[in-house]
Amino acid sequence: MFTFMIEGNLGENPELRVTRDGKKVAQLRVGRTSRRVKDGNWVDAHTTWVTVTAWEDLAERCMSLKKGDTVVITGRDDLRPWAYTRRVDGEAAAELQVTASNIALSMRFKSAESLEPENDPWSAEDATAPEPEYA
Repeated sequence: MFTFMIEGNLGENPELRVTRDGKKVAQLRVGRTSRRVKDGNWVDAHTTWVTVTAWEDLAERCMSLKKGDTVVITGRDDLRPWAYTRRVDGEAAAELQVTASNIALSMRFKSAESLEPENDPWSAEDATAPEPEYA
């Protein structure tokens, strides 16, 4: 199995839509700018943009993210590269698309606030297994 992971910044707020079948889907644009040291100074190089698709519950959770947030995306093994001949400015370009299996807010540059879920799947109240009987 192939897993794709990228850490980058959201280029715009996530967009949530609903398919004809009623499934929720969110689309995010994540940019990662390479930096290099040149003549003793950090210089920005090119930015790699990835279009990320999230489905159902994960799509809904993405709506708490906003443009500029640093996120870590783990993608499933359906990575799709799309090559373009030239951009408007004449430079060669490409697009990378991936379906997210997980999206996390990165804490590398700032802290994050954890929100308690409405229903905790690990709580004893939600357990479906019966309690053991003791003699």
